[in-house]
Formats: sequence, C-alpha cells, structure tokens
Amino acid sequence: MFKKLSGFAVVALAGMFSVAPVFAQDSVSQIDSEHSTARLYLASSKNPSDSVNVGVARTRGVVKLAAGNSATPDFAFTIYPADEKSSPANSTADHRGESSDYTVISFKSRRVVPLAPDTFRVTGDLTTTYIQRVASYDSSESFSGATYGPSITHSQNLKVTFEFHRVPGSGNSGNGEWTASATVHGEDSPELLNAVSSTVWPVFVADERCASHACKGERVDVDARKDLHCEAPATLGEDFAGEVCTQVDPVLTTTDPEQTLSASRQRNSAGSDRLVANEVQIQLDLLTTTSSSAVSLASGQ
Repeated sequence: MFKKLSGFAVVALAGMFSVAPVFAQDSVSQIDSEHSTARLYLASSKNPSDSVNVGVARTRGVVKLAAGNSATPDFAFTIYPADEKSSPANSTADHRGESSDYTVISFKSRRVVPLAPDTFRVTGDLTTTYIQRVASYDSSESFSGATYGPSITHSQNLKVTFEFHRVPGSGNSGNGEWTASATVHGEDSPELLNAVSSTVWPVFVADERCASHACKGERVDVDARKDLHCEAPATLGEDFAGEVCTQVDPVLTTTDPEQTLSASRQRNSAGSDRLVANEVQIQLDLLTTTSSSAVSLASGQ
C-alpha cells in the first residue's frame, strides 16, 4: 500500500512540474521606435510652465512584466536623434558626420513603486552621452570652411525618477501605450542640460518610407513656443526676412544670456525680463508591442 501511494505522489509531482512552464514566464514587450517619442524641454525653475520644446527624439527599449508580479513593470530605454533608425551604441555615436554634435540618453529602472493601478514611480539610472565635434577656423585667404578635430565625449550618470502611467484601455498585456515624465535640474546634471540645449534635434517622422528619392511619413513637430507670438508683416516687400516675433511672456534663454532659444527668428525684446533655463523636462509617449516570453524559470535556463 505504501509503495502504491509513493508512486502516485511521484506522478502528481511530475504533473505539477510539467505545467510550470505555462505559468512561470516573464512577459517582455518592445518599445516601438517608429511610434515612441521623447519630447525634450528646457525650462526655468522660476516658472516651469514657460518651457521650450527643443526636440522630439526617437525612443526604443523594452518593458518587462515579471512572472508572478505582472502588475509591476521594469523599463529600459534609449532616447536618440530621430533620424537614426536603430538605437546607436554610445561608442559609435559619432558616425553621423564630422560636424554633428550627438546626444544619446539611456535609462534603466532600479526601483518601481505602484502609486495607483496604472501609475508607477520608477527610479533608475539615467546616462547622458554627449559627443561634441570641436571646430577650428583658419583666418587665411585660403579659408574654405571650418575643420573638425577628434570628437570629445562627455558622459554622466544620474539617478532620476519618472512617473509612468499606463494609458486607459492598454490593459495588463504587453501591447499598449505608456506616458511618463521627469524633471532633471541643471545643477544635478549639467551634462544633460548642455547636451539637450546644444544638440540640433532632427525632425521625427513616423512610419517613414522612402522610394525613388522620395520619402513619406507623418511628421511630429515640436510644440509651439508659449513665450513668443510670431506673425508675418501685413505687407511683404523684397526685404522680407521672415516672421516677426514679439514677447508675450518673459523669454526663456539658455544659461548664456546672450544666446536665446529662438535665434532663427526675429523678436522684439526691448525691456524684457529673462528666464534662464536651468532644468530639463523629459516627456515620453511609448507604444509597446508584445515580442516574446522569457524561458520558464522552472526549466533552469
């Protein structure tokens, strides 16, 4: 009788292990770089609402829902210039050309705290890599333009906290949409402030398709500035030089008071107050798609 019961127990345990792979899996979703953006803002701590959206960058990475705790996600992503079609490695980020400054921002979550069913406080490591080309100029008569020496790489790691929110209707599956935001003060990360303000962020084009030297896609533009009102003159003549911009609020500048963030447009700043940009705001809009499931923990792989 004892032997029969022992045999039954072995069969039962074998059955339990045989179904374990069905339940003990990690869900991994990809952040779709064709439809996921990071808006980068420069702002002043004196008036954060007067921020300037200086760029829309491309974002890719993964969102992991751990087995046994699928409601709490982990995030790992990279923010990089929108004209790149794949996430570049930091060591090769200067391949874009001799005169291009280049910025790559990466994040890896370390601690996730649920705030509500679809809202999480996510703290992790933010790494900013800014690759700068230094130009030199020859004042001789044979001058034909600037020449560029070897690139200089600036890098900084910082602990940053994002607040992530799952868009209603996304559910707990891998497919869905997430929004997130974080503010980084310039005194905590001067490299990030310098990189975001110095980089010329290319236009983000979603679903870009090129054929026969023509490209199509949906253009994603930066937000309109809140501190300037721009319009064309009532009459246009041969000396027309573009829209004329007037101040409606204190104009936001970079840390250099002589360098405004609207240098490409004319503006009337007589007697105006200035707000100095001393923080970076990052706003994420991430579209995720289920890509794979991790190998079962019970398999030992």
